[in-house]
Amino acid sequence: MELIVSKSNDNVKFIRSLNEKKYRTKYNAFYLEGVKVTNEILDKNEAIDILFIAYSKSLLISTNGGQALLDRISSLKNVKVLEFEENIFKYMTDTVNTQGILVVMKIPKYSLENEENKNIILLDKVQDLGNIGTIIRSCNAFGVDTILCTSGTADVYSPKAVRATMGGILNVKIIYLDDIEKLNLFKKMGYKIATTSLKTQNSIDSIDYNNKYIFVMGNEANGVSKEIIDISDFVVKIPMSEKIESLNVGVATSIILYEQYKKTSRK
Repeated sequence: MELIVSKSNDNVKFIRSLNEKKYRTKYNAFYLEGVKVTNEILDKNEAIDILFIAYSKSLLISTNGGQALLDRISSLKNVKVLEFEENIFKYMTDTVNTQGILVVMKIPKYSLENEENKNIILLDKVQDLGNIGTIIRSCNAFGVDTILCTSGTADVYSPKAVRATMGGILNVKIIYLDDIEKLNLFKKMGYKIATTSLKTQNSIDSIDYNNKYIFVMGNEANGVSKEIIDISDFVVKIPMSEKIESLNVGVATSIILYEQYKKTSRK
């Protein structure tokens, strides 16, 4: 296997470009880093569209579990594997302490019409990438596998957001809506839209979990847009102490998902 040592190499340029949204969109690709997540991807190999694996031997073998993973990828027959010099690998990624391995994958595409009878989260212009990562992990924890995003929501496939999911992005379907009117497709499938807002007295405790829901979480500064509130079936809030005005959207989403999981898992 040829060792890649030049910043001008096309593969180096390609991986580095994926740090920017416009190139992730152009190539319909993103990458995930780390030993644990690479093993998870390889375990799901047939269900994931892997373009190639990139690694630095010196970085990888100095990481816990790295030697075993190096042995694993060295024996792969159906996946392209490329080796990079240590400084070149660091140059490609935006991770401060990289473990020396990443997987470049196609961004999966999902259909609106193929949803099962499960609750869904809708992110309306949520901007903080750490919040998005937290929300995806909470979806994994509490049985939600579909996340809708309105136009204006930050890019879920950015390296920072992907890292924050701790591999959780592999277990959810992400669908960006180019038109709010498409929510009517879900209404026709029997979904109720439950929007969170501080401007209501209705508690999340009033939700009847015999229905299936799209839980809407809003922008950190401005909340949920009026356009979505107007088509919502319910507008609710989390009961909390008067000592605090609001919760971080990642925390709020986790509480709501826990409540729906607690009540629906008993059925």
